[in-house]
Amino acid sequence: MKKVIIASAIAAFSTIASAQVSLSGKVSVWGDNTKVGGKGTTTMWNEPTNNINVGVQEKLGNGLTARATVETSLHGNTYDGGSTRFGDRQSTVGIVSKVGSLDLGRNVHSQFLAIANNDAFSTIYGSVAGDVHNLRGLRLGDAAFVAVTPMQGITATYDKSQTPGQEAYAASVGTSLGPVNGTVARYEHNAEQSTVLGANAKLMNTTFYFSHSDNKGAVVSKGDLVGVRHQIGHIAAKASYGKTNTNIKAYSIGADYALSKRTEVGIAYRNVDLVATANDIRQIGVGLTHRF
Repeated sequence: MKKVIIASAIAAFSTIASAQVSLSGKVSVWGDNTKVGGKGTTTMWNEPTNNINVGVQEKLGNGLTARATVETSLHGNTYDGGSTRFGDRQSTVGIVSKVGSLDLGRNVHSQFLAIANNDAFSTIYGSVAGDVHNLRGLRLGDAAFVAVTPMQGITATYDKSQTPGQEAYAASVGTSLGPVNGTVARYEHNAEQSTVLGANAKLMNTTFYFSHSDNKGAVVSKGDLVGVRHQIGHIAAKASYGKTNTNIKAYSIGADYALSKRTEVGIAYRNVDLVATANDIRQIGVGLTHRF
């Protein structure tokens, strides 16, 4: 009996060893004070991008690699049994080659990435990207995600959801030319449509960002966001400003101090001016982030 158990354990270990398994994640909690209109609240803010990520890759030969990713949100500062669902952020399986990749499952879509990659705050704490642009739900489920690199410096993506009644798609074309990166992205779900233009450029220790969105549907709007991020030793200072043609004006300033390659403390201030309303937003927070 012992021999059978040992043999089974060796066989299982050999199967795992034939693939590359990685474990990574992020935990970020902020002391937050937010005022909406004249009413303020102070809370411990659990950053929505907190996660634990399990990835697996296996070489198949002939230039092909199989991969799977399961990424789950972490709600660490409070407990709610219904708020953490295994694989809620990403759950995909796919094949990668030299010219592109195909993944099936649930993941962020190309239109959101065009905004996040061209935001000085990366759409995390302190960002006003969601106030200026329509993020279109961030993710697609029951979807196929295709990425192709037909030539060096150019990448095209196409994401298509097959959920009945939710057949949304997103697509993008991105290019890199030296320190400059540009992206054009499109999202469509019936009458809900968005087009995004984004760009960023790095000059020495400073990166500049720009994004523009044109949104149609239940809410029609156009938004522009500019930002800058400057690295000074262990400190990354950042700022952004955006506005829409619906009279929303927003800005944010912040800084992160790196205690190590994985740990940082941060401070951020966000201000959203909603003209002719009593719901203007003033948000300030100090946070601690660790990535593993």
